[in-house]
Amino acid sequence: MQSVPTNAIKVVSRAKKETIPQAHEELRHWKSEAMKIQDESIREQAAWTVSDKTFHAEGGSIIGLLSGANKDRYIQFMVGYQSICDFLDTLCDKNDSTNPDDFRSIHNALLDTLEPEKEFSDYYQYRPRFHDDGYLQKLVTRCREAVQQFPGFNVMKDDMKEVARYYIDFQVYKHVEEEKREPLLKAFYEENQHLVPGMRWYEFACGAASTLALYTLAAYAAASERTKEESKHIKEAYFPWVQGLHIMLDYFIDQEEDRLENEMNFAAYYESKEDMMERFRFLDEQANLKLKGLPDEKFHMLLKKGLYALYLSDGKVANNPELKKDAKEIIKLGGKSAAFFFQNRWMFKRAI
Repeated sequence: MQSVPTNAIKVVSRAKKETIPQAHEELRHWKSEAMKIQDESIREQAAWTVSDKTFHAEGGSIIGLLSGANKDRYIQFMVGYQSICDFLDTLCDKNDSTNPDDFRSIHNALLDTLEPEKEFSDYYQYRPRFHDDGYLQKLVTRCREAVQQFPGFNVMKDDMKEVARYYIDFQVYKHVEEEKREPLLKAFYEENQHLVPGMRWYEFACGAASTLALYTLAAYAAASERTKEESKHIKEAYFPWVQGLHIMLDYFIDQEEDRLENEMNFAAYYESKEDMMERFRFLDEQANLKLKGLPDEKFHMLLKKGLYALYLSDGKVANNPELKKDAKEIIKLGGKSAAFFFQNRWMFKRAI
């Protein structure tokens, strides 16, 4: 069994050979399943989501380098789970309803993936004329089949469910009526403030909105048996600090787009450019502290640095002089490894 890569070149090289092609194979399977949906509108939404959100599965597949000989099962789970996340996000965005009960009901699918013996929830109970011909249940089933083959799943399941619940809460609050979003997200932060000393409410929202912690837990669970202490350490390293950094970078590059579309953007809550830079530095420092001592620490540090390159090399930045200027400052936080990923992003994109 190959060891976990500890430098940027090996991460990129092995991901291109070992994990990304398999993620593409899983995505092709789900595109085929989506095309079987009889309802034209639902079929188009499901198929579009698989095609448009490929980048999410490609990124999640890199974490599969932690899963040892069980990469196949990890990627089966990760692509299925990510496809659920992306499909449900599309269903929320493309629907006129702003019913939080509906949003929570469909997102119960994410918790069902982690309860292999449980009956399926009634995902569409608030959408009585909505029929996806079992597409969502198929996704849940394939995830369940994978986690049942994870040696460490029973020990790590509770931590996986915990971060899944934070993600679900965020998705519910994000999609309600516009005037209710900020009060709900602030209340969400206040309920959990004891877990995130030093974070602001909109940074905590970012910390809840990522799936990195869950995928890292899943990769280690796939690799071998684990202890409760190891599971907790991994969860607390990624949630909320690395995840907060991850999603704030996403909001950073979407600032202009969200401004034009009048969408909530958490990077826009910073009081000034100086404040934003200082807070990125703070999030990065906290993430570094939490990642220290993890198994495969160097890989986790590389993954965090790679986030800077993946987001800051986006065309939205390259085509916006103001964002580009800020991005040059932010990417310095990632150091030489981030610079390598940034400079070689074009090679990586050609491979995927």
